[in-house]
Amino acid sequence: MSIPFGNPPNNISAKLEPFRLCVPEDELLKFKELLKLSEVGPETWWNTQNDPQFGVSREWLIEAKETWLHHFDWREHENHLNEFPNFKTVVEDPEAGLVDVHFAALFSAKEDAIPVVFLHGFPASFMEFIPMMQLLVKDYTPENLPYHIIVPSLPDYGLSGGSTRNTEMTVATAARIMNQLMIDLGFGKGYIAQGGDLGSMIARVISVNHEECKAFHINLLVLNPGETPSSTPSAEESKILQRSEGWQKTGLGYAIVHGTRPSTVGLAMSSSPLALLAWIGEKLLEWVDQQEPLPLDTILAMVSFYWFTRTFPRSLYHAELVKKLLQGGTHPISKYKPLGYSLFPQDLVVLPKAWAEELYPNLVFFKAHQAGGHFASLERPKEFLEDVEDFVRSVRGLF
Repeated sequence: MSIPFGNPPNNISAKLEPFRLCVPEDELLKFKELLKLSEVGPETWWNTQNDPQFGVSREWLIEAKETWLHHFDWREHENHLNEFPNFKTVVEDPEAGLVDVHFAALFSAKEDAIPVVFLHGFPASFMEFIPMMQLLVKDYTPENLPYHIIVPSLPDYGLSGGSTRNTEMTVATAARIMNQLMIDLGFGKGYIAQGGDLGSMIARVISVNHEECKAFHINLLVLNPGETPSSTPSAEESKILQRSEGWQKTGLGYAIVHGTRPSTVGLAMSSSPLALLAWIGEKLLEWVDQQEPLPLDTILAMVSFYWFTRTFPRSLYHAELVKKLLQGGTHPISKYKPLGYSLFPQDLVVLPKAWAEELYPNLVFFKAHQAGGHFASLERPKEFLEDVEDFVRSVRGLF
């Protein structure tokens, strides 16, 4: 019996294999034993201050370990993920070779449904979009869903594989693989790309390099090196910019490490679940709207997914972005394809409306929210989905 929303279009060329996530029981037992034996480091002045500028506190890590070890239920999260249609397929890329790609999907039965691919970032996964998919399943049936929703694990993330050749994964390669996935799914005539964090960078590259992408919506938009807008932000936007500038002075240490020593940090953080929790947990604690922090259970689920899928050491190709930043370069963005931008005020970096409108004449949708941080689809799924739906309606004439 097929899962609702699990029937792809008839013109699909990809060979799809239905997929259910099931971490082997011996892996769960091994994980618990490793976690149990992992020691929390000794007290220091920094880790006893409970000050986020120093990272996670020792107290938080002790409590999180206790919860992870004795109260967290991975199977509950696993079963929830399996409630949605999941698939695996093989995408052929001229540089990376044959790449195993996983994606969750909500396929529509409507002939005029618009395809939208949602691209997650770091340290997230396709799980970031599950709350949004829940809302769609609640509001629509396969017969009236206006969209095909495609939520991949990015190449070298989660349940997707990487290059089968001895080549480094890059943002451009990942963009090419994601575009080919959409073509293979029968959406070669046009689709919309959506992304935040690393996903926003991939969506930007797709918008430039691939004609199949007709429009793109992102919830992370930043100034490129050398861009100097003349427009004046509002007083409230200026406050947001000051907070963002402060984070860039104190919060970029992880990115420098990723960008310059990806091998070392990948090996170190994949050696212990507690080390991984400290490194990723820091971001999941700090990068959200502090008025509505993520539940610990959600943080543990996201880190567990990284651990069980061995994601962290292979996911660091966003280090390429850091290299470009240090060298004064950036990834391009299409100046003619319709762009939508959702500004969530507690994101790490933002672009005020006046600047966005000045720099991007193709900006056809803008929405500034009153709450929400870096993981918009996870923190504010209702507002996030409303923005995407409004943007899709604004560009429907392209399809």
